[in-house]
Amino acid sequence: MDIADILFIAADPMEFAGPMESWRNVQVLQLPVHWARTAYWKKKRIVAIANGAGPHRSAEAAHACPHKTLVNIGFCGAVDPRLKVGDIVVGDWWLQPKSSRPYISGGIASLDHIAQTAEEKQELRQGGYIAVDMEIAGLEGRPCYCIKAVTDLASETFANNLNAVLQPDGKMNITQLLLCALLRPFSRIPELKRLQRRAQIASNSLGDFLDTCTF
Repeated sequence: MDIADILFIAADPMEFAGPMESWRNVQVLQLPVHWARTAYWKKKRIVAIANGAGPHRSAEAAHACPHKTLVNIGFCGAVDPRLKVGDIVVGDWWLQPKSSRPYISGGIASLDHIAQTAEEKQELRQGGYIAVDMEIAGLEGRPCYCIKAVTDLASETFANNLNAVLQPDGKMNITQLLLCALLRPFSRIPELKRLQRRAQIASNSLGDFLDTCTF
């Protein structure tokens, strides 16, 4: 396989929706991962992989394709209460992109589960972190950019138990999630709709930011 100029790794294909608007000649790529595409962006050949949530899934993705530059993108939860939905957070322990657009650089806690409650996020904040994700820990030891967009706020506790429907392959069991939501529809269904809207905002924000970046 040809070496990709840039390998983008995320957890879910929806995280690529915004960035993909600037890609050209997008094609399905057969790799031993959940979802892979190859395309051209800024005159460079790129590969995008979405391989599920969690450090093991991102580590597998990094091994799936030879590359020159590695960029982990996706969604994150805010730990710093000043962060808003759609804000761009860049992990300060990692490579820093050159961009004309403002972003927030700081520590990103990387867990093997979703930070479900405001209390857990507050504990992470006390440890000096500003945001939380599930993938970047799987890329430790590699030169990498870590670029995330905020989807949930530091003060929020999920009404839906997202960890209960997260499968070993890093995907969410959507059927089970919807069935559980129907048990408490007045709180859980609106939350799912809100998260869907925020995912669109965050993905578009990622696309806009990446278009201003030089790696």
